[in-house]
Amino acid sequence: MNPFLEEIIEKTAEATELDAETARALLAVPPDDKMGDYAIPCFSLAKQLRKSPVDIAANLATEIEPLVGAGSRIAQVEAAGPYVNFRLDRARFIEHTLRQIAAEDQSYGSSNQGHGKQLVIDYSAPNLAKPFHIAHLRSTAIGNAIYRIHAFLGWTCVGINHLGDYGANFGQLLAAYGLWGDADKVRANPVPELLELYVRFNEAKESQPELVDQARECLRRLAAGDDEMVSLWQYFIDEGRKEAERIYRILDVQFDVTLGESFYADRLDDVVDMFTESNLAVESEGALIVSLEEFDMAPCILRTGRGTSTYHSRDIAALLYRYEQYEFDKMVYVTDMTQTLHFRQFFKAIELSGKAWIDRCTHAPFGLMTFKGEKISTRRGNTVFLEEVLDQAIELTAGIIAEKNPQLANKDEVARQVGISAVIFADVSHRRNRDIVFDLGEVLNFDGETGPYIQYTHARFCSILRKHGKAVDYATELTMLTAPEEMRVARTLANFPVVVEQACNENEPSYVASYLLELAAVANKFYNELPVLVREDEALTLARICIVDSVRRVLAAGLDLLGMTAPEEM
Repeated sequence: MNPFLEEIIEKTAEATELDAETARALLAVPPDDKMGDYAIPCFSLAKQLRKSPVDIAANLATEIEPLVGAGSRIAQVEAAGPYVNFRLDRARFIEHTLRQIAAEDQSYGSSNQGHGKQLVIDYSAPNLAKPFHIAHLRSTAIGNAIYRIHAFLGWTCVGINHLGDYGANFGQLLAAYGLWGDADKVRANPVPELLELYVRFNEAKESQPELVDQARECLRRLAAGDDEMVSLWQYFIDEGRKEAERIYRILDVQFDVTLGESFYADRLDDVVDMFTESNLAVESEGALIVSLEEFDMAPCILRTGRGTSTYHSRDIAALLYRYEQYEFDKMVYVTDMTQTLHFRQFFKAIELSGKAWIDRCTHAPFGLMTFKGEKISTRRGNTVFLEEVLDQAIELTAGIIAEKNPQLANKDEVARQVGISAVIFADVSHRRNRDIVFDLGEVLNFDGETGPYIQYTHARFCSILRKHGKAVDYATELTMLTAPEEMRVARTLANFPVVVEQACNENEPSYVASYLLELAAVANKFYNELPVLVREDEALTLARICIVDSVRRVLAAGLDLLGMTAPEEM
């Protein structure tokens, strides 16, 4: 808790009889420093208090002012139209913020909110029938950031990669291999050759619908344990998994558990038994379903008319296994928005079966990614491979470094770090549920709202510390720091714990990304408008160096939460 903000909240609640949480939710930052450091807008109180927002603000300021006595952290309270503006004791606020960052070091911004709690998160989950393309980045990057944010806040996290190694896609791939596969070509270059077969099958089935039945037959044979189908399937998923793991190494993404859908094949009868015992499983046109008609949803299908499992039943089996293993406090699925109905269906079916813990499960959907205005689709062959994008990002970054800082040490490694992080940031910086258009030129802009801009700011502040050439001493006198530029930086630094917790609660890494852009902007403005290394004033230099070091620390921490690196030189 920030004691300065808590005092504003406490005085506001005391003067209005609002509860503290309502007052906290109202707290805002004025658009101009001249108005104050924080504000309470009164628009939302008009209906409750039956007065105009302007009258409420005037009355509130009058009520709060007598409550602010000697020694208060609040220096001034005044009404300005529909706002109550608070000016803090800036010297004390800045000193408190910087000393807190120094004292808590790498744990600054963390909390105990996750202590004793367990998060299980299902993310990435590539379909091993397809190569790892740019659209796979969304679940991987967003899920990795959600995992890191929870772990930072004290949660025990279990990251699960639920590999797509079963289902209709593999039936299609098996059928395609049987029709057109060249064993020698596939063995020599498995992933591209299998992709070509997959695309060819999906093109051919448009004019040859009977191919769909062939794929279903291959899938039936696989489920029945047919030696030929099982052998081919095992080879396909082994090669797909090798490819996925290679990409994860490039992205520096790791998982605690990696299991395919096929792992749950022997648990599907348990799923059917659970719904049968609950009198929920009914036959419909040969299939076994849980009817969700009264909830305006299509049924949850447990078993097809051919006796094979479904996407629903495999996911239900996986979820039951996970709760059995972990008894999680929170379970998050990170998939695209097209699967929203799927999760609503099987969550509702499990709820109807009497599993009260289903309310701990949530779907964190994300929008689609397009490249040059087209939706990415492996099925149509319109695929942008992630590795190609990463390689190009690294190459372009290397060119920028060669132009701007050719003497940079370890420039190849810095180019790799910045290029990959730029691609990650381009994904996690958008609100999760929004569609995004990927533009590599914009992603690598060092001056725009991008990952490289934040990394460059971090490197710039590291450079200032190197020029200072002395250890940062937070025990130095800090109360001389009162300038508006210094206050903006301190106020932004103080907001880091709030942003991280909000990102955790809403499974929304973009809050952290937006925060880092804001911190980089106010930090650069501070540096551009105020001298840090002041030769004629050593005390002021030592104090401002503490601001520089605090910015460096928080930028590095935030970048790490998003799965990005923080180079010290660029």
